[in-house]
Amino acid sequence: MNKMEKKDYQIGDEIRTWSVCIPDNAGKEVEKTLKSTWINTGKKEKEFREKICNRFKAPYATATTSGTNALKIALKSIGVGSGDEVVSTPYTFMATNTSVLELGAKPVFADIQYDTLNIDPVSVAEKITSKTKAIICVHYAGNAVDLNELREVASAHNLPIIEDSAHAMATEYQGMPIGSTGDMACFSFQCVKIVTCGDGGVVTTTNKELHEKMQKISWYGINRDAKKLDILDPLPHSPDGLGLKANMNDIIATLACSAIDYLDTALEVRFKYGKIYREELGSLTKIKLMNYKEDRKPNYQIFPVHVENRKKFAEYMWSKGIQVNINNRRNDIYEMFGGLQKDLKNLEKADNDVILIPMHNDLNDNDVSRIVDTIKVYDSQ
Repeated sequence: MNKMEKKDYQIGDEIRTWSVCIPDNAGKEVEKTLKSTWINTGKKEKEFREKICNRFKAPYATATTSGTNALKIALKSIGVGSGDEVVSTPYTFMATNTSVLELGAKPVFADIQYDTLNIDPVSVAEKITSKTKAIICVHYAGNAVDLNELREVASAHNLPIIEDSAHAMATEYQGMPIGSTGDMACFSFQCVKIVTCGDGGVVTTTNKELHEKMQKISWYGINRDAKKLDILDPLPHSPDGLGLKANMNDIIATLACSAIDYLDTALEVRFKYGKIYREELGSLTKIKLMNYKEDRKPNYQIFPVHVENRKKFAEYMWSKGIQVNINNRRNDIYEMFGGLQKDLKNLEKADNDVILIPMHNDLNDNDVSRIVDTIKVYDSQ
């Protein structure tokens, strides 16, 4: 079978673009939960939320079944619905913006910054209308958005910001973890994230009222934390509006707890190899790195680069047994979003030249040396 014909799960001997980080104790911890007689949302889910709040200095957290559901819960909590607009980034996995569509609202795409791949606050300001209900940003590749500038725009129009932080677990902005400040931050624990439980999500917020709304929305409009036992009635009070079935169960929460406990060890690997990439590849001609600004700390969830003749580069790297992949395409290529926008010039450039080089916890020193040397040879040709 040709290497390019393999499915994602058909792992060969090539160096992969990404991999899965599961702590050694995760299986035993899950076994304990399975034998505990309670596997629905319970004490492990509560423990996970507490770990999130403690680790990332977040006042409140709501655990969910996926990062996508975290986004939908956040959007519903501020009343986004039919006829509303949400200014958002088009350079992301489509779930960021299908979440808006699912609620009957319309994502309005702002341009990105070419050097960071993050949403451009200047462009956001230009896209706001009387229909705008919120702003969504994505901390792309774990490299924080210009939050101060974006918050100035949001404040001027009295709009909340939802931070899609699927890439940003443990990313810091001006010394504070993403999720500890601002309105809402939505995290993903999908399989290739630094913290994973197979699939899962969480929304952090600094707003108690929003948190209580999101707790209800995540489980049919009822806050499970406040739910009381009743000898006859399983739902002793009526739901507060139409909620979702998006609560995290204790099996998934157990995996997530193990992963959070292992986070600092996992980050050490990414910090080490992110530093090597930046030092070794920073002065090349055909390959250009992202702009990592001094007042923020990236987590290197993924490692995108700009490269001349992307297809040629990809074919070369794969021929050397090193996987490189495109992570996302501009969302407006998908028909559901209404067609290509011609005024997003930085997006157009990035969509043609960005590619990921390997970054994950299964890499070793020899792998990274081989990747760096191979890229340097390509650059010199």
